[in-house]
Amino acid sequence: MFARTLKTAALATLVVAATAGASFAAQYAWVDNDAKVKQFHKQASPTVNWVSEGDKVKIIGSWGNWYKLQIPGQDGWVKANVLDFTPGPGPFPGYGYGYGGSFCINGDNASFCLSGGY
Repeated sequence: MFARTLKTAALATLVVAATAGASFAAQYAWVDNDAKVKQFHKQASPTVNWVSEGDKVKIIGSWGNWYKLQIPGQDGWVKANVLDFTPGPGPFPGYGYGYGGSFCINGDNASFCLSGGY
């Protein structure tokens, strides 16, 4: 019985270790239109930064149809309609979600998502 439990624990540890790198891979998108970056996920929020069409941005959170970006300068929020998550061929091959699993944690003020990509 003890040997079986030990084997199960070892296998579970191996699976977690093997998938940890993919689970914590960043999620990226491309900016479709020049846009103001807001301090909070509200249109009336102050503008704290800008993103330009063609910029590759790192997604670090979401709230409804808003995404929080990690960008040079101050991080902030943009509406979903200014971002392109489509992976594959196009002017910027290999961008977007990529392939793999993801999970999200929902909080009072935002969601935080981790995605496995390539």
